Amino acid sequence: MKLRFFCNCLLLLGSAGAWAASPSAALGMLVDSADAQAAHDGLRVLGATPGSVADQIGLRPGDVLVDVNGVALANLGADADGRALAAATLNATIAGLPASTPLRLRVLRGGATLALNAPPRANAAPSSTTVASGNAAIDPPTADGCGRISTFDVAPRSQHLYRARILLLDGSTPGPTGTPSFRVTAGTHKLLVAEDIPTREMGVGPIASLRSRRDNSKTLTVTVKADTTALLAARLNTEKAADFADGAYWDPVVWREIPEICR
Repeated sequence: MKLRFFCNCLLLLGSAGAWAASPSAALGMLVDSADAQAAHDGLRVLGATPGSVADQIGLRPGDVLVDVNGVALANLGADADGRALAAATLNATIAGLPASTPLRLRVLRGGATLALNAPPRANAAPSSTTVASGNAAIDPPTADGCGRISTFDVAPRSQHLYRARILLLDGSTPGPTGTPSFRVTAGTHKLLVAEDIPTREMGVGPIASLRSRRDNSKTLTVTVKADTTALLAARLNTEKAADFADGAYWDPVVWREIPEICR
């Protein structure tokens, strides 16, 4: 399945600071909208940010969104760029909901249809969701252009990947504060990264809370391809989980690259 682009949908079901803001991004969910075929039966959920609206109402990886507030998301075809129209329909529907209207999602899970509801005003949340797709090869970088570096937190916990924070981007503090995605020129960039690995995941007892996350920040050099978003995470090295002295317990990594048009 070919990775095409991120659909910024933060209804607290996602987030993508430098991307154009979109209502569904606030939901905090990652969905697959690579093309019309990928979304033939609806928008497949790839992940939900822990603690987001999507997570709280029970969306799971593998769920398929088939309609939002009665508007169908299945079999809608593709736009002029070949992307699934279901993603644009999702965003437009959420954007058009009055603040007092609850969000109602109908999903397919394991052959059964489920109704999931978010409370009113969830669609006003100021963040973003990501629409993406599989793990296909990405074209080589072009000589110019732009891309993005993102700390959008949907990395799989099964791979011991957790939220990371960018302290410095090419020697400067990136902004605004809380932005999870930064537009950069295509090419090589140097990051200073801190980890946000929950203490409970360390597996070494109370001593883990004594670590200084900023003091254990690490540098990472990232080569960003044109029209590509590099997803950044903090990887917990479980075999060294108690080794805080030199920060050996973790490493910053780019865990996925997703083609996304950068303007």
